[in-house]
Amino acid sequence: MKAGVDFDLCSHIKSINNKIMEKPKILIVDDRPENLLALELLFEEIPCEIFRALSGNEALTQVAGNDFAMVLLDVQMPDMDGFETAELMRGNKKTSHVPIIFVTALSKEQRHVFQGYKSGAVDYLFKPVEPEVLLGKVSVFLELYRHRRGLEAAQEELLRQKKILEEVSIKDDLTGLYNRRHLNTVLRQEFERSKRYGTDLSCLLLDLDHFKKVNDTYGHGFGDTVLREFAHRLTNSIRSSDFAFRFGGEEFLLLLPQTDIAGAKQTGENIRLCLAAENIEDINHSAAVTVSVGVCSYRQQHPESQDDLIALADKALYAAKMNGRNQVAIG
Repeated sequence: MKAGVDFDLCSHIKSINNKIMEKPKILIVDDRPENLLALELLFEEIPCEIFRALSGNEALTQVAGNDFAMVLLDVQMPDMDGFETAELMRGNKKTSHVPIIFVTALSKEQRHVFQGYKSGAVDYLFKPVEPEVLLGKVSVFLELYRHRRGLEAAQEELLRQKKILEEVSIKDDLTGLYNRRHLNTVLRQEFERSKRYGTDLSCLLLDLDHFKKVNDTYGHGFGDTVLREFAHRLTNSIRSSDFAFRFGGEEFLLLLPQTDIAGAKQTGENIRLCLAAENIEDINHSAAVTVSVGVCSYRQQHPESQDDLIALADKALYAAKMNGRNQVAIG
């Protein structure tokens, strides 16, 4: 299991690094191909990926499907000018953060410049463009883009680590089932839900028969194999809405929401038969293992508290063991 976790971690780190190291994408928009070519030649020395668009509509299509570090946008274009294109980009949540620099031969009147900034541009350059000025501004925005991508990757990793820690805190290391600590939380929630809405809640307490003998005969390593395999068969025998816990040692507990005593008994019987049907094996050993099961339900026994529900299941389990084991008993 650890090897798999390490592999997943390495793959995730590699994925994050790839995102950070990806060449930033720049969209250049101009209705004249010669202008696009001139701009593209300016960026030959900058590690970036250039995309072209010959119209405002084409530019909007491009930004919808790509994560651009910035857009260089001509103002004077047929059908949809640069100002309208920029306003539509700013109005879209997905593209509102992309920096836009207008590159235009339009007059330098202040009203045009103000209109450019009002449309959402971060800068406004006039043709013919000074290469050093343009490249200097582009480099600044590319650095900001890389910084943003790095922060996003770090945030993604923090969220992933948080999820892993949350998962670890509620799972049993050996079996992968929920642990005793999480049982307290889930049982309280489900018991209160049954009290409030009158729905049923069944509890099954399961104990592997003669497990000490398995450890004594085959060793604790094989004993761990038995516990893991039983947990696997257990989870395959219940619904996605049910909860499986390692209660302690070789004891396991199931909570079956909205399940009556008959349904719970059948679930217990299915698990018992599944375990008895096939030996548990590893490379060196093979052993027949059975399980005893105690069953109770909220509407059948009317327990006053969540602890009483477990106590009733434990009482039924004791009866199953006293009657010869490898059976299901109702409390």
